[in-house]
Amino acid sequence: MKIVKDSAEALKSLEAEVGYSFSDDSLLQKARTQANNKKSAFFGDAVLDFVVSEYLFNSFAELEQGQLTTLKAHLVCDEKLEKIIKKNCWDDYLIVEKGIAGISKKMNSTFLEAIVGAIYLDGGLEPAKDFIYKFIVNRRGAEKEMRDMISPKVRLYEFCQQHYGGFRPESYVVSETGPPHDRIFEMGYTLPKEITNLRTDISASGIGKTKSDAETKATEKINRKLIRIGLMEK
Repeated sequence: MKIVKDSAEALKSLEAEVGYSFSDDSLLQKARTQANNKKSAFFGDAVLDFVVSEYLFNSFAELEQGQLTTLKAHLVCDEKLEKIIKKNCWDDYLIVEKGIAGISKKMNSTFLEAIVGAIYLDGGLEPAKDFIYKFIVNRRGAEKEMRDMISPKVRLYEFCQQHYGGFRPESYVVSETGPPHDRIFEMGYTLPKEITNLRTDISASGIGKTKSDAETKATEKINRKLIRIGLMEK
């Protein structure tokens, strides 16, 4: 713990760390108070969605709409936002409601969205953009995410187009579990034996918090199978 969470010193310290001087300190105070930061997070989520969408549209003109959507989803998912909070130790500043034992992933991601929202509400879009570009999205990170998350799909599609007469495998839902606010998806892909001229179908499924994430994991498995039987290069 850096300093006492509810002190004025903590507020000024967090302000310095996020790199923005607030005209209205109460906006940052609400953002770091878990019981009161939902409205700030509402604005922050919308601003984050717009800024990241604009950034990806301008930076990756070669990507199709679906690829941009997938890339954006991975860049601003709860896991990524929580990592940013923890990397900067900003969870030290989050004031949680009494009776809550620890800070969850969702609390941290909401906290980061609330910081974005607070900056937007205090100073407008430009300082919010500055914060997002500094801490959340940059070309190096986006390119790594694109390689890690999108390439397996692209590679499978290109392989099928080259070797199987333009056949484009379509994903399908294997299962959906969990409550509406916390769904778990299992998505599958199949290369039919009628297309590949093999003895059996090549199938695989993947599990994720979003359909896109599950699809990516499924295509990674399909690609590994194709490599294992010598059809696809490593």
